[in-house]
Amino acid sequence: KTKPTDEGRDIAGFGTGSDDRCLNGANFIFKSLAWLYTGSHSLFAEAIHSLADTCNQLILAFGIRKSLQSANADHPYGYHPMRYIASLISGVGIFCAGTGLSFYNGIDGLLHPQHVESLYWTFFILGGSLISEGGTLLIALNAARKGAQRAGCSLKEYVYRGSDPSVNVVLLEDIAAVIGVVIAGSCMGLTTYFNTHIYDAAGSL
Repeated sequence: KTKPTDEGRDIAGFGTGSDDRCLNGANFIFKSLAWLYTGSHSLFAEAIHSLADTCNQLILAFGIRKSLQSANADHPYGYHPMRYIASLISGVGIFCAGTGLSFYNGIDGLLHPQHVESLYWTFFILGGSLISEGGTLLIALNAARKGAQRAGCSLKEYVYRGSDPSVNVVLLEDIAAVIGVVIAGSCMGLTTYFNTHIYDAAGSL
């Protein structure tokens, strides 16, 4: 049977591992508690993103492990396509759960403004999230760079080629997570400085 590529196993090993899922789960819990206390729309978007990441990693891990199974009488061509199916479901999950709920919450915040509690402690939560997300992003970039070297091409070309979907899913998901934390923190900082809900709600968008 056809086995997943080495770079796919490299990224799958950390990107869908139990430690990474636990880390995203912890981020979701802390962000959710902070959102419930402050009512911040940007924090809601971040909490939903962490939840979507956790669920998507579970789906991707299942697909990768399933793709390693040997062919049998019921599946004579093996299970290798499962990694592509799992990556598709994972990508759709990010769009629907993350983007849809974040946009709805942001628009609702702009149309129906509510008082936002002090965001002081939330910056520490976002700071910890940025460190954890940034760490996994660096590992993802390193694994993708090794894959590009094995394929004899540049990192950009390797990502655009997308021969192994699990590589792109994990790498781009981590990039989006880091950018999301930076945007949320910036918008919450503007809300605190100018004492207006507009920036916080816009951060969810």
